[in-house]
Amino acid sequence: MAPSQTLEVLVVEDDPDARENLRDVLELDGHRVEFASTAAEALAAARPERTEVVLLDWKLPDATALETLPRLKAAAPDADVVIVTGHGDFDRAVTALREGAADYLLKPIAAEALRSSLGRLAQRRWLAQEKSRSDAMFRNLVLAAPCLIMILRRDLTIAYFSPFAERLTGHAADECVGRNVAELLPDGVPEDLADAAAQLPADLNSTRSVQAPIRCRDGSIRWTIWKLQPIPDFDEAPALLAVGQDITEQKRATEQLVQSERLAAIGEAMTGLAHESRNALQRSQAFLELLASQLQGQSDSLRLVGRIQEAQHHLHQLYEEVRQYAAPLRVAPRPCGVRDVIDETWALLEHARSGRDAELVCSRAAAAAEGLMDRFMMQQVFRNILENSLAACGDPVRINVDCQSVLEGDRSCLEIAIRDNGPGLSAEQRQRIFDPFYTTKTRGTGLGMTLCRRIVDAHGGAIGVGPDQGGGTEILIRLPADPEF
Repeated sequence: MAPSQTLEVLVVEDDPDARENLRDVLELDGHRVEFASTAAEALAAARPERTEVVLLDWKLPDATALETLPRLKAAAPDADVVIVTGHGDFDRAVTALREGAADYLLKPIAAEALRSSLGRLAQRRWLAQEKSRSDAMFRNLVLAAPCLIMILRRDLTIAYFSPFAERLTGHAADECVGRNVAELLPDGVPEDLADAAAQLPADLNSTRSVQAPIRCRDGSIRWTIWKLQPIPDFDEAPALLAVGQDITEQKRATEQLVQSERLAAIGEAMTGLAHESRNALQRSQAFLELLASQLQGQSDSLRLVGRIQEAQHHLHQLYEEVRQYAAPLRVAPRPCGVRDVIDETWALLEHARSGRDAELVCSRAAAAAEGLMDRFMMQQVFRNILENSLAACGDPVRINVDCQSVLEGDRSCLEIAIRDNGPGLSAEQRQRIFDPFYTTKTRGTGLGMTLCRRIVDAHGGAIGVGPDQGGGTEILIRLPADPEF
């Protein structure tokens, strides 16, 4: 129930005796009272910040209540207007209720009827104030909460999308409100979420937890655990409050721990395995070369031998890639011409580009640039990048290499940009390209670009993906120019 509430009451009555009777009752009950005897005086006395209730007589010297009502509501929009009417004007009083009056009283006004009407109005005003305070507290909580908050209607359309959710996902609230939440969930709507919405209105004390990733505006995915709570009224209908906790970083940390354990196991096993496999592959290669010498002139058989040798070469590459990733890195940077190292690497890829229309183009800056690098290890970096471009691009393949000097803080660096004319990377590929074991190829370990990062890091540099320019992939490598590194 509402606490006892003092109201600011404007009495619009042209009968002096009726005014005095109303004054006695209202002031006895603690209300503050003003009087007006005409519609004009009432409009002059009504104040939006002050007037809470207007007792409006139906017949005034200069207007009727029905004529005065809309003007009073404009002067004091939050005021409740109670029509005071005689029995003969009852139908017109009902009309006034339809036009926005809050209540009506019949003359002569009984004190208890007046108190009852004002009590109902006070209760309603108190409930509205409490709701306003509650809404303000909710808004402040939502604005401050470091979590995603959505309010979903029964049909799973989004009715509210919090500012933190906007910042985390890149989606604007205006774009999300009215859309079905399924459009933001890459794995579809979880069964528990659909069930919770379908059961609205449900037990207000029931809470569910579901895990569902959310798709960001740039296409990346954020892993989220959602708490679902029914709420009785949002815009005059039951709704579902969904509070999401972003667990993406925790999930990545867990994946990195698992990867570290896998790599440790690989490191223990690869020393012996690589040694034994190298011996076995060398013996196989020797026998294949002997077999090839005995098959001279038999083109079909030689072609099969060549394919076996190619498969063995690929298997040897896989062993070496895993072994190198698990082994500690020791770099010995020396001044090297960027174009020299790139051209040497391109020559090593002759078998991969044989029969293809593939061209490597070095800019003048790249041809003149010199960087501090371990020649052999940086060849591995360039080789992985160039192999990826050859695999991703259709003919004609055009790979451009450019260089520039940049400042990184107070350190001078050489930035090497390698860009191809392929289809580019998806949002997920851009995000995960350097993750161990992540690959989109049907063949490979998924360690190539991870090894590139390790090698560049060991040089004291950095490697990353260049900006998305609507096609093609650009890899940026920064190496320190300080010879004392």
